[in-house]
Amino acid sequence: MNKPSIKLNFLISPLSGIVLLLVLFTGCAAQGPPGGGAEDKTGPILLSTFPENGTVNADRKTGVVLNFSETIEPRSVESKLVITPYPGRPAIIKANRKRVTIDFLEPLQENTTYIISFGRGIQDYQKNPSEINVTIAFSTGDSLDSGTISGTVYGIPKKHNAQVWAFRKTDSFPDSILDHTPDYKTSVEKDGRYRLTNLARGNYRLLAVSSEAARIVLIDENCLLGMPACQRETAGRPVVDPVLITHRNTVVSGVNFRLGKFYLKPFRLLKATMVDDKTELLFSRPLDTEQNSKAYIQIDNYAEIQSFWISHLDPKTIILKAREMVSNTKYTVRVDNIVDDLGDMLKLNNTATFTYSDGVDTLKPEIVSTVPSKGAKNIHLNAKVRIVFSEALKQTISDSSILFISKDSIPTDYSFIWQCDNSIVLSPKTRLASAMEYRITFDCSDWSDLAGNQFKDSLFTLLFSTVDANSFGSISGKILLSDSTVNQLILSCIPEKEGAAPVTISVSGAGIYTIDSLLPGAYRFEIWDDLIGNGKWDPGKLKPFVPAEPYRSYPDKINVRARWGTAEVDWTY
Repeated sequence: MNKPSIKLNFLISPLSGIVLLLVLFTGCAAQGPPGGGAEDKTGPILLSTFPENGTVNADRKTGVVLNFSETIEPRSVESKLVITPYPGRPAIIKANRKRVTIDFLEPLQENTTYIISFGRGIQDYQKNPSEINVTIAFSTGDSLDSGTISGTVYGIPKKHNAQVWAFRKTDSFPDSILDHTPDYKTSVEKDGRYRLTNLARGNYRLLAVSSEAARIVLIDENCLLGMPACQRETAGRPVVDPVLITHRNTVVSGVNFRLGKFYLKPFRLLKATMVDDKTELLFSRPLDTEQNSKAYIQIDNYAEIQSFWISHLDPKTIILKAREMVSNTKYTVRVDNIVDDLGDMLKLNNTATFTYSDGVDTLKPEIVSTVPSKGAKNIHLNAKVRIVFSEALKQTISDSSILFISKDSIPTDYSFIWQCDNSIVLSPKTRLASAMEYRITFDCSDWSDLAGNQFKDSLFTLLFSTVDANSFGSISGKILLSDSTVNQLILSCIPEKEGAAPVTISVSGAGIYTIDSLLPGAYRFEIWDDLIGNGKWDPGKLKPFVPAEPYRSYPDKINVRARWGTAEVDWTY
């Protein structure tokens, strides 16, 4: 499935080793199988159920009984049970050896198909899970709903449980589905695939949810969420939102999700306080350090904003310094064009009041971070250098106070700009030399903050080395399009090495691509349709509900070797 065709010879070396097994026998009074014999590595198997799977005209006062091949661990039953549609009141569930019973506290609805599901969560006392999803369906009417929605959930963390929730439309969908109970739930397989089955006719809004919790009941800030991507069926009908089950046996496939972080609480300005001679603005979310240099901040009573910057200690805080303010006077500050770290714009709660008090700044400024970091290796030859200060400086830094040289003591010609009030960016005017060590020396002796405080250290040195261009490899191939309506494809080549940055390119209309300057190692690929045209994948929105951009992730890893072109790596999108 979606595997690349690769024209490359691989050299496989045999591995040898010694495995030492230490077996420790201990006595234990806990429940479990008797000692002796082969170790149990097989999960419980569902043998029979009442009602039977597929039963119609089931008694509305019925309970459910599931019989398994071995004794069930009770906690796995309690944490994994999913009943859809939700019966209104929590059911009573019991596990007694090999039998699981479910009793409903009120009669089931008429003419309704119910799904009882544990996914692969049912375990025996050795923690072995069931090999396949444990799911049954029965109906209180004379027929069984069989509508199906399926697809893939991408980006599930290793320790997370994932589900796909479906909310059925009544008169209309709510503005936000977060406070509503889903009508249907299904567990997601380890490979990311899911399948919502036995759906009644109707319109559905879908949401993927992932959490470390064994049982996902409510969505909180620790959950990862995914909006349905704008995928399309083979017939060309968009599957966006809502997903339509038009007939009892409608099958909709290819409704995919990519999990990510979403903020559930409103983005707002919380408060403004005075600290020394500066005003600190605290927001409810971390801020985007790059985009917020364009923020607009205003204080009433003719106060003049001198400078502002995001605190290096707390990314939720903007620090600003103003002039023409009177002590013991109340002021109102207003902020506009503020963006959080997920790209959401502040729209409401953008004002705060504070009382100005005279203060004295005695803290000495310092360099708090650099990109590249000190001692960094394999830096790209087109890299720029970013220097972040602890606070805003007087913008009187001259070229003569910054020395940018190579290991051979050859000066590097560069230009620099103020990215914001507390950071500068140095841009070399030509590509850096391959496999070269560079030294940048900053003479800070004449630098000062806005209060006139001199630097904590008068000299700062940054060392880093560039990548060896002779070690580069490349990947090339073609993206085969199964959908002629694709707008603009973006391909991202992601290194398996932790901390390494991905390489992202636009793909031509013909689908042909080449990625050069790749370091040796394993890479995986992501492809998305850039509908917005900003070069970034758009995850959609929770409120109002907006689907995500079409997206595919490919688990196959492509190995890159030094001075070697890996060709004909083709992907089907």
